[in-house]
Formats: sequence, structure tokens, C-alpha cells
Amino acid sequence: MRILVMGGAGRLGYSVSRQLVENGYTVRVFDLPHVDWSHVERLGVEVFRGDITDQGNVLGACENVEAVVHLAALLPPRSESSHELTMKVNVNGTENILNSITGDTPIVLTSSISTYGITVEAQSPIKETAPQKAHNSYSDSKINAEKIVVDAGNPTSILRIAPISVADLVELPDIIPYRGDQRVEFIFLDDVACAIVNSLGACDDREIYNIAGGKSWQLTGREYIDRFYAALGVEVEPEFSEEYTTVDWYNTDKSTPLGYQRTSFNQLERKLEVIGEELGLR
Repeated sequence: MRILVMGGAGRLGYSVSRQLVENGYTVRVFDLPHVDWSHVERLGVEVFRGDITDQGNVLGACENVEAVVHLAALLPPRSESSHELTMKVNVNGTENILNSITGDTPIVLTSSISTYGITVEAQSPIKETAPQKAHNSYSDSKINAEKIVVDAGNPTSILRIAPISVADLVELPDIIPYRGDQRVEFIFLDDVACAIVNSLGACDDREIYNIAGGKSWQLTGREYIDRFYAALGVEVEPEFSEEYTTVDWYNTDKSTPLGYQRTSFNQLERKLEVIGEELGLR
């Protein structure tokens, strides 16, 4: 089965493509010509360089594929520099995909928990039935992309993904984009990729899923930062946002059968400890 991974040259795209190959799929990766392709090419996948806003490029990429994993998007903060460009890439690009495949071609759309807006006053954990509320260009584009995919009627899985965490020495931003006392729930990168790969088999159900780390990842913002950097062996003095932002705890009961919550937060801490020791930080 040939799977097209749109936006597949990035960190998440690489993990998705790798897991697809490991599961026996034939993989074609689509991304911009100027991005770093070296790690993806080493997987032995078919490479298609193009621009999602170009209908001709997308039509060529979609030729003879049996399913599409749609990761391509402008992400914050870049998405907030131009609403017009963000809608062109994230919304019109999605339309280009649907115009290039048949009505029975399955599509997995990666969306975002940010489409729920700021939920500090809502009952937590947040379910998929919670109302969506655009608060910036990115969330607006994802809400619109979801609607386009649903209206198209293809076999579909829509994944509303929580913020992604990696086992790496991540530079602390000047301002942490959530409050210290805010509910936050992240998810490990490879677990997101696992959810995406496993959701291919659920497209016929046309479901929307929250994809988040699970109970062990449900922390406050300060707990997350403190434990993350303590595991690395790095002392930090974080400055948190003064405003509540679009992170919360999420109900993942519906998505649990996808079998993707393989890495607890404690397991992430163990990975970070190893990295810290290798870098001489511990």
C-alpha cells in the first residue's frame, strides 16, 4: 500500500515515515524543495519535492497513492506573521489534496488542540465534543481545514494533537507560552507518529480524536518545565506567560484504542537523564 506523507521532511514527518516503512508500507514523501531531505532519503522512501499551494505539484504527488497523511502546515509563530499565507497553505493546500484524490481515498488530517481556544474555564479534561474557537491564524486555519475534510466525505481520521515533546536539549524560550499554574499536557514525538500511523486503519469510521500523552503527562506548566530540565541536569529560571493560553488536559478515551500512548512522562525523564549524562550535564 502506497502512502503519501504531505509535509514529511520535518521531525514529525520523519518519525511517521519511518514507522510506516517499518510497518511494511510503501511511502512517498512530499515537502518543499529547499528543506533538509537527507534523513528522510536514508529511509529509502520515494521523494517528491513541491509546494502544497501548487495544484499541479499536489496532483503529481497524489498519483497512484492509496492513502494520504496530511502533516503539511504553517505552524506558530510563523503562521501569525501572515493570515493570508497561513490560510493559503493550511486551508487551500488541504483543498488541493482533496481535489487530487478520489472520494474513496483515506486521509489522515493532523489538526490541533489549539482549535478549542483558551479552555481554563472549561471542565477538564477536554473532550472532542468541546466547542472550537479560533484565537489566531493557525487555529482558524485548522478549524477550516477540518471542515473541508469532513465535507469532502472521504474516509477520514482527524487528529487534534497536543503540544509535542522531544527527548533533546531544548532551548528555554524567553517567555514560556503558558502560565506556571496552567494545566498542560504534552505528548512524546514518536507517540504522535504512532497515533498517525495507527489511525490509517480507523479512517472508515470518520472519527475525530484527541491525541495527548495521558495521565502521567497531565501536569502544571511549572511542573512540566521543572521536571524536564531537572532530568537533563540543567538549572533554569523560567519566565511564564502571564495569560492563560491554549493548553489543557485532554480526554483521550476515544483515541486510546489506537495504542499510541507508549511513553509515560517518567519514561521521557529517563531518556532526558541519559542525554544529560552523555552531554556532561549531570
